[in-house]
Amino acid sequence: MKQRMIRLFLAGAVAVSMAASTPALAFAQQTEISGMAGTEEVKGGKPDGMPKAPKAPKANGKAQEVGKVVCTSAGKMNISFKQKVSYTDGLTATITDASGLEISCKILKKNKKLLSVSVGGLAEGQMYTLTITGVVGAGTSEAVVISKEFVAKGMKIKGSSGSACVEGKKFVVLKMNGAVLYQDAAVTVTDSKGNACDAKIVKKSGGTVKIQINGMKKGETYTVTVYGIRAKKDKNFGSITKTVTVK
Repeated sequence: MKQRMIRLFLAGAVAVSMAASTPALAFAQQTEISGMAGTEEVKGGKPDGMPKAPKAPKANGKAQEVGKVVCTSAGKMNISFKQKVSYTDGLTATITDASGLEISCKILKKNKKLLSVSVGGLAEGQMYTLTITGVVGAGTSEAVVISKEFVAKGMKIKGSSGSACVEGKKFVVLKMNGAVLYQDAAVTVTDSKGNACDAKIVKKSGGTVKIQINGMKKGETYTVTVYGIRAKKDKNFGSITKTVTVK
């Protein structure tokens, strides 16, 4: 009798324990299912295979940068760009020397990475500034103005420049061997220290060019370069450079 009562007590305890654990188990299962459903819903918001939005093209800042400026003895400059470019109808090119004097030039041809310009009057070793307007780089529709400093290889004329002499207190006369032609002739003068001097062409005829140099000093040496000049046998206009010392 006693053993039977013990068995009945144990069976009742087990039943109570199972009844108490059933709601917790059901809640856990419900939570798991709910979580799975939530995960599935998030995944369903962006189904596989949906195309990605295209990325906007990046404008290339270097596309409009000048790579090299190469001068040739034939009176031409080849200007290369670092990347492909296009041009507007208002494309222009100008060249100025260190004193701001503009050197005559003309665009000969152009393509996606190269621009060729004809020019006369560049002196060996001198610094110039090239300015190009109307260049459009890849990845942009906006035209820009490009400025590039370069040192000229030199485009001197083949004809002999003859001699140079000081005349009076403020003139230098260049006398060429034979007749020469002029086109937008100009002059630059520097002293022995490389300082620019106030100078201008006051007369040119045949093979003679007369240059006025303000403030000439006795004992000083001057370097005189005349631009826009060529001998008849030359194809392109170039420059003549002479050095004179005031005695």
